[in-house]
Amino acid sequence: MEFEAWWLLIPLGCFALGWFAARVDIRYVLREARALPSAYFRGLNFLLREQHDKAVESFVDVSRRDPHALDLQLALGSLFRRQGRIGEATGIHQSLVDRHDLPKEKRDLAQFELAQDFHAAGLFDRAETVYEQLTGTAYEAEAVMKLASVLEQEKAWQKAIAARERVQRLSGEPQGIFIAQYHCELAEMALALGDATAVDQHLSAALAVNRNNSRVRLIAFRAAMKSNDTSAATAALVELQRTNPELLVLIAEDVEALYGKLGTPQIAVDQIAAAQRSAPTSLGLSRLVDASLKVEGRVQAIAHLKRELTAQPSAREATRLLELESAEHDGEASETMLGIAQLLHRATDKIPGFHCTHCGFRAPRYYWKCPGCNEWESFCATPLGHNN
Repeated sequence: MEFEAWWLLIPLGCFALGWFAARVDIRYVLREARALPSAYFRGLNFLLREQHDKAVESFVDVSRRDPHALDLQLALGSLFRRQGRIGEATGIHQSLVDRHDLPKEKRDLAQFELAQDFHAAGLFDRAETVYEQLTGTAYEAEAVMKLASVLEQEKAWQKAIAARERVQRLSGEPQGIFIAQYHCELAEMALALGDATAVDQHLSAALAVNRNNSRVRLIAFRAAMKSNDTSAATAALVELQRTNPELLVLIAEDVEALYGKLGTPQIAVDQIAAAQRSAPTSLGLSRLVDASLKVEGRVQAIAHLKRELTAQPSAREATRLLELESAEHDGEASETMLGIAQLLHRATDKIPGFHCTHCGFRAPRYYWKCPGCNEWESFCATPLGHNN
């Protein structure tokens, strides 16, 4: 293969082309940057400093000077919504949706943002309509996910099930946890109406999409107790103990009633005690003491309390111990113990017994969906000693 002298020019030519391209790019960037108003850069600077109010003012100034700055208007509308200025956000996004000169993709994006404005404002009907209008667009999957959230808030469970099924088809992401909970909501409604057939249908549908759903067992237990079917109630209770024994505290009184009917009340105490050993909670210990007092008597109830409090001290349950032990004393000693118990009770009575493991929200009752972060199946009874 012969060496050609002109080959030496190839690297030089590549270097020259690269240098020229770089110069063109740099000049283009500098030219574009100079064309941007200074208010735009001030806005970016405020955003970086998390001074959102000042950033909005700067971007509004830019938007007034250049009403066709589409991306900036979209960003501005989103900022308004985050600040709770829904009217202004809606105005910007609606004006963009109404512009027929925009590319379809940009109009679809503006429509998606408009739906979120309506959602944030609590205008669920309008949000639902606009989300549905995004069917067949690049934003359909996101819109249907948001739509499911709207339908949850409206408690339109059947429509929410259909929305989650669409999400699963479009995104491939499993939605079984949500769909099962929606069926459970419908089962609870059917149970209140005395529609046993509908209860069974919804519980079966819930298990079909989420075999580990503990709420199904709870509802099945309550439905069986309501119809006096002790055999079905016992079977549901066994399944609950297998899947999530700590939820037994939610139905402790019903468990006592079940085994009371069967003539074996001690089994109820033993099962509540087993659940407490599995997941020690303040509420669980309280339920155990209540059951023990009825079946085993005060001495054994005190023994349960002392054993649990030795392992994990709790001011709330120490109050209960003082109240029970005061009965063993007379006169001034008993009054002193009761006085201390009352003081402790005042200090601990308003401490919530449940909390969300996702966001930490605390409440006096159990929620299947956290009111704080809207997460499903995130609530649990507060562990023993964590509510002092």
